[in-house]
Amino acid sequence: MSGVLLHDGRAVGHRKWCGEAVRAGYASGVIVNPFTTPRISQERHPSASTLTNDMNDLKADFIFDPMTHARMLATTNKLDFYDQWELWPNQVPALGTAGQNLDHIERVFQRQSMLSAPFLAPTVQLSSPMAAEAATALELARTARGLADTTWQSLVGTRTFWAAGPDLDAYVGGLVALRAPVWLLTIANEVVVDSLPDVRDIAAFEGLCRTVRSLSLRSRVIVCYADYAGLPAVAAGADTVGTGWHRAQRTFDPAAFRLDSNPGPRRPAAYVTQGALHAVLRRDTADQIVRWDSERATRIRGGPMPRTDGEERMHHLRQLSSVVEQLNNGEPGQQRYEILKDRYTTAATEFDALIANVPSVAPRDKLVWHTPVQAVLDAYAAAEGF
Repeated sequence: MSGVLLHDGRAVGHRKWCGEAVRAGYASGVIVNPFTTPRISQERHPSASTLTNDMNDLKADFIFDPMTHARMLATTNKLDFYDQWELWPNQVPALGTAGQNLDHIERVFQRQSMLSAPFLAPTVQLSSPMAAEAATALELARTARGLADTTWQSLVGTRTFWAAGPDLDAYVGGLVALRAPVWLLTIANEVVVDSLPDVRDIAAFEGLCRTVRSLSLRSRVIVCYADYAGLPAVAAGADTVGTGWHRAQRTFDPAAFRLDSNPGPRRPAAYVTQGALHAVLRRDTADQIVRWDSERATRIRGGPMPRTDGEERMHHLRQLSSVVEQLNNGEPGQQRYEILKDRYTTAATEFDALIANVPSVAPRDKLVWHTPVQAVLDAYAAAEGF
């Protein structure tokens, strides 16, 4: 099912929130990973089999992503749940030889089969289409397809990978030949600051859009850890974005796989999604917008002011899923581009009015949430000749 998929999280209540979102029609399912969901239930952390039963009861998607690309990061050491899954023959994971690749893929497929999840091949994080790890990723994909030709595939790369221009396009051409029914694509961050999306590398995100366009001609494409930053990719042909309630679900954050050196309690700031802006602003800012013009504030938000964190979770998913659905109702390419272009034009107008009239809305907010994604969409359109 297309729309919005919920990435895994350790927050108490995650299972309940996922069920509520799917029942409300604001999410089409979940993507579980071995770092965040245990194989064996722990206190306050239900097992993956519990979650897959929940999704089956709701006739929703359940995907088990082995997240091998995260395990292979040098900084990854948060393995309390991961090691339960026994995805490797030894304590130290290794890939590269045919035997190592096959052993890991078979273990992954065994766990996915146990959970009645689609086969999703493991992959590694890429920094360049010309680097050695790119060859490893291609061999993993080919081996997995050799075991099951219905295997879903993943492609994960840093910004330098996605910005590689003709080299990226040539590499993706080799992936198209795999004829995977579904592709999961991820832009991997090296660091995430202030829980904000970072779309400043226009070439990288335009490269993602080109890749989506190429793969979507014969495959379904899901853009993982994307949230609102994934909308240009939906315009290019993806049908689903990954998101959630915190930054490790809305963007790929390597810190999510690293033990926290300061695990003490934190009180996160409160936020409110502004649907017409495709942005998430602080609650005190949302209150100021109401005081400026309450009717316009409701229109910009896309609905009533959420009173609680729980209402904001559902409000965010409702706003995000509605724009993804609107884009999916158009044909990939120029028609979806025009739909999103119109939305971005409206967002720019609203941002300018807010910056001029609401003190807590700063030009930086527009630079974070609007200007770069508009530039990505324009760059993609120029490359396609729209």
